[in-house]
Amino acid sequence: MLLLNSLHVRSHRAAAQRLEWPGLSKHQRRLKIKAGLIRGSIFVFLAALVSVLVVLIGFNTAAAQGRYQKSNPLPVRKGAGTVPPRGGDGEHPRTYTVLVGAANVAQGAAVNAYFPTTLRIHVGDTVHWQRNANEGHTVTFLAGTPLPPVNVPTPPGLPSPKMRNPLLAFPTAPANRRYDGATYANSGFFGTDPMIYQVQSFDLTFTKPGTYNYVCAVHGVPMSGQIIVVDRRQHVPPPQQVHEQARRSIAQALAKVPAAIAKANAEVPRPTVNPDGTKTFHVLVGFSVGQLDLVHFFPNHLTVRPGDTVDWKFSMEDMAPHTVTFLNGNPDPVDLLVVPQPNGPPLLLVNPEVIFPQNTDKPLTRKGVYSSGNVVRPGDPPPILSLKIGNIRGRQPYKCLLHDSSGMLGRLDIVPK
Repeated sequence: MLLLNSLHVRSHRAAAQRLEWPGLSKHQRRLKIKAGLIRGSIFVFLAALVSVLVVLIGFNTAAAQGRYQKSNPLPVRKGAGTVPPRGGDGEHPRTYTVLVGAANVAQGAAVNAYFPTTLRIHVGDTVHWQRNANEGHTVTFLAGTPLPPVNVPTPPGLPSPKMRNPLLAFPTAPANRRYDGATYANSGFFGTDPMIYQVQSFDLTFTKPGTYNYVCAVHGVPMSGQIIVVDRRQHVPPPQQVHEQARRSIAQALAKVPAAIAKANAEVPRPTVNPDGTKTFHVLVGFSVGQLDLVHFFPNHLTVRPGDTVDWKFSMEDMAPHTVTFLNGNPDPVDLLVVPQPNGPPLLLVNPEVIFPQNTDKPLTRKGVYSSGNVVRPGDPPPILSLKIGNIRGRQPYKCLLHDSSGMLGRLDIVPK
């Protein structure tokens, strides 16, 4: 309405104050007046339009500033210092990934650790543990309970004396996977065989501030992790930053593999000469440097002759269970036998062909299976397997049945005397 009134007044003033320009006809004077009126009207219209836009821009700017200040409050004074804004932490819960283990299969190397080992998150955030190696692992929150054994006795009448502990083999989590640290929680076994190990990842949402410690039930305290949960007023790094740092930590850990291999090879005893002129060769089974586990035979290629003897013995640094197994073309036995149950999850029996030794008192030939069985290092043990080479030639591959998927493979090259 203001705009229309301005135009009306302007037109009347122009008509009342028009000039009589000399030398112009009446018609020309009318055109001149009309042009002046149009220019003046346009000027008034543009001025009014600019005024309206200034008012609208000011209103929108004030509203936007109010929204920004509401979501990004200024630092609050607290004593001599300040509590900074959250720096983009946001109000919405986020998901963080922890990589479970790491490996370089080509080098027979595994890192038994969580990446990151310690993680800071906000209340309401979720942690997603993801399998990242072929080694068996768990994510187990004990909540003050003892660490369960990996294997337990089987019920009577079953074809194996041992089975995986059901308390560890399968996931245990609170309702909706919302965790406050008051109860036992467990991922189940991460593994490479989806028919047996159903777990490839595990999630928990943390609902209460505190420090939550967890452990791998397979590798014990050396493979431990920690989740630190804080309220949303405290800054925590964003998930992408955590993931990038985890990848850098894995690269740094695996960069130590060549030095560890050199150290293991330096500990291999030299061959000894027997009274009959044959030799006894020594192979170290596994090697560890901190959380770096070399699932490897040292040396993994060995040249021998018929009549020689090979002793496989644990290195002083390695505490993991292993086998030394020559299959001679026989099928690779599965680690676990699945026995369905009418109620509840199946029983996971340790395969007797993996547990028990076979043909360890006979010279090595190309027929039958020769195996140390599943052996755990008991202090300073004798050789876990000692085989005399029979009258054969050529290559004889062997493996650790527990860690072959991680690269624990060996070979004897048998040459004529």
